[in-house]
Parts: sequence; structure tokens; C-alpha cells
Amino acid sequence: MIGHRTSLSLLIVVASASFTGCRSHLDNIADERVQPNIGYLDGKYKVCRENCPVPTPKELDDSVPAETLVYELMKKAVPIPLAQPVSQPEPQPQQVVIETPIAIPTFDIYFDFGMSKPNKEGKKELRRFVNSVDLREATQIELVGKTDDIGTKNFNRKLAYKRALYVETWLKAHGVNAQITISAKEECCRVAPYNKRELTLKAMRRVSITSHH
Repeated sequence: MIGHRTSLSLLIVVASASFTGCRSHLDNIADERVQPNIGYLDGKYKVCRENCPVPTPKELDDSVPAETLVYELMKKAVPIPLAQPVSQPEPQPQQVVIETPIAIPTFDIYFDFGMSKPNKEGKKELRRFVNSVDLREATQIELVGKTDDIGTKNFNRKLAYKRALYVETWLKAHGVNAQITISAKEECCRVAPYNKRELTLKAMRRVSITSHH
């Protein structure tokens, strides 16, 4: 009789321990489900508890440091002959007029996804810019590197600057002596899924060139 009572007591203790463990595990799962998180939704960072967006990855571009890009570009570059100025008759004395700089149309140099070197279309546009603008009279050239919104803000900021730096180095290596300023205008945080070949995304991957006389 005593042995029977002892066995019954052990079963009750084991069952209680097992039940307690299950409750503890369920409580942990419930706590994890209600744990808040931060997500980038509709262009803003918001607190979310369910269906939070996951970070959007972005492949590393050609993985070449900016310094190496500059060195290789300068080493291989061949200056493009600039158009010779047309001889003009001697100017007659006239009243001096102070003019403000005039901006010419902007040229856009396009890049492929995640790349810091222009694509085939972008290289053609670079040469068109050099051949169509009187760079002898250009006093200032402004370059703005831009990216699509796939990837993190930090990654895209570096990529946008690297694109602008490449274009600046290319222009200098091809005989452009104007003052050049560069800046970056990155986008970020598009939520997956996304299509990297989308036309609107392609249009965002560029360096805009504006020159002033």
C-alpha cells in the first residue's frame, strides 16, 4: 500500500513539472510575438509587432575601392581633343555688364544596379557631354550621384558618392579643367519584393551633370 502511494506521488510530481515547463515555453512564445520592432513603412520608420518588413539586401558592386578606380581611370584615360575656338574679330569697346552664371541642360549618366561604373548608355552620354559643351568656357561643373531605393541608406550613400567620383575623375582625365563639385543623393529601404529591372528604378541610378558658364 505504501509503495502504491509513493508511485502515485511521483507521477503527480512529474506531471506537474512537465505541465509547468510547457506553460513556461508558451509564455516565452507569446512574449516574442508581442515584442515590438522597428520597420520602414510608407517612407517612415514605424513600430510594428506583426509582419514587420525584413531588411532589403543589396549586392556589393564591383568591390573596387574608390582610390583604385581613380588610379586605373587616370592611367588608361586618353584626353578627348576639345573643339578649337573659332577666331573672332577684335571686340569693340563696350559697356561692361555683370552677368550671373547660366546653367545649361543637365546630362544624366546612367549605371546598372549596384555598379559604380557607368553602363554602355552612360559612357555614350559622358562623351556626348564633352563633345556638345564648350568646356573652355565652363567655369563650374556640378555632379550629383544618385541611387535607387533598394538597400540601406549607408550603403547607397557610399555608392552614390562613388559614382560621382568616377565621373569627376573621368572628366579630369579627358581634359576638363573646370572646377568640379560632387555630392551624393541616396535613397533607401524599399521593402521586398522588388524588380531590379523596373524602369523607374533604372532612372534613379545616375549621376546628373550640370555645368555653369
